[in-house]
Amino acid sequence: MLFFMIKKCVFSLALITLSGCTSLSQEECAYANWQQLGYDHGQSGKTYSQGVDTVTACQEFGISPDVAQYKEGYDNGLRYYCKPENGFAVGIRGESFNGVCNSKQFRKAWEEGNDRYQVEVRKTEIKNRLDTINRRLEVIRSELSAANISSNERAVLINERRDLDDERNDLRRERALIPLLNKLPSVHIDYEL
Repeated sequence: MLFFMIKKCVFSLALITLSGCTSLSQEECAYANWQQLGYDHGQSGKTYSQGVDTVTACQEFGISPDVAQYKEGYDNGLRYYCKPENGFAVGIRGESFNGVCNSKQFRKAWEEGNDRYQVEVRKTEIKNRLDTINRRLEVIRSELSAANISSNERAVLINERRDLDDERNDLRRERALIPLLNKLPSVHIDYEL
């Protein structure tokens, strides 16, 4: 009896670990705690239909999941997932809003987190582009100092250098304004379709 209980606990732990997967093995289906599985799916922000698809796949092994227990666990897990502080965390990680939470507070927190994520993405893009521009300007400087450059080549390089200098200045101005974006209040616009 003790061996059976230990085996069941091990399979439950494995099931919890693998609950992010899209299907369950026959053994996982046989020892599933449907309520815990539902909770794990809800807590991770999975849609209900994704979770039901996962557990109903156990029917191919002749195992009928307890969908009512799954739903009860899912709803409890979703209450945890739909907290505003989690919405902010989901947004700041750059995860998309999947619509499982009907809470306006969750949505607003997600938007604020996502706004900050987008700012960080833009800062990285600016840095990478400035690095590329600076490397190209070094090459242009070197090519312009070559003795065997034609007047047409020189004119093309000078125009490119001017364009790159303008772009670099624009990017530097944008980069200087980015810290102000985090200080602006969030704006939320409600609209009806």
